[in-house]
Amino acid sequence: MTRDRRTLRGPQLYTQSDREAAGRAASFARSILDALLVGCRPGVPPIDVESACAELIESVGARATMAGVLNGRGEPFGSACSVSVDDVVAHARPTDEPLRAGQLVTLDLMLELDGWHADVADTVLVGDQEHALMPALDAVWDAAIAQIAPGVGWDRVAGAMADAAAADGAKLVRGLAGHGIGLAPHELPVLPLTPDPGETVPTLRPGMILTLEPAITSGSGEIIDSEDGWAIRTADGTPSVGREAMIAIEEDGFRVLGGPSPDDSLNA
Repeated sequence: MTRDRRTLRGPQLYTQSDREAAGRAASFARSILDALLVGCRPGVPPIDVESACAELIESVGARATMAGVLNGRGEPFGSACSVSVDDVVAHARPTDEPLRAGQLVTLDLMLELDGWHADVADTVLVGDQEHALMPALDAVWDAAIAQIAPGVGWDRVAGAMADAAAADGAKLVRGLAGHGIGLAPHELPVLPLTPDPGETVPTLRPGMILTLEPAITSGSGEIIDSEDGWAIRTADGTPSVGREAMIAIEEDGFRVLGGPSPDDSLNA
């Protein structure tokens, strides 16, 4: 998400049973995301990926919530997931242009299950290809996970991600942020991917459910908005990759909910 705090509720501190319920929603969301990532093959149009997303969300008795998200002009997104290709960092409406081998595709979906919201995303490289940004994203993700713990300031997590990106010749995308999530799709606190110097950032507290959503690029890290009011692109046209999962902060550690691994066991 972008760093607009105006419409957010919270921050919320959820009970253990609450966090478990949110985890179930996240697990369903990730299972759907994984199925969609496998389906991103050469020749497949993004609109077909979105159609499959809508069907899979409905099949588990959940509600696709991304369609109703409003942009700054008050316009609904209108699709069950975003399909962002190459230099489009996030929030791209799916098109009918077929995917091509070598393209980087970031899928982002949101759903509500039994009143609990989930928000997950990940990037896939189309076809039998390799791209330096993919292992770099893994390194940034691992660096963030290694820092997360109750009582840790968000600036420490963000700094670790920036260092890991730089080590692979990449940069974090500026202007994006993680957020609280639970009974609403977007809650406080806001977790800037690249905090400004001197900016006050949250401290991770037991009971929080947050999204961790790094995005990196091989370019400057600056972004521009598209004319449709949704898609966010790299300013210099360089490709980007991203990942999003939910993090539940526990009394003695944390759990990754809806992450790239199915293991949501306690990390102490």
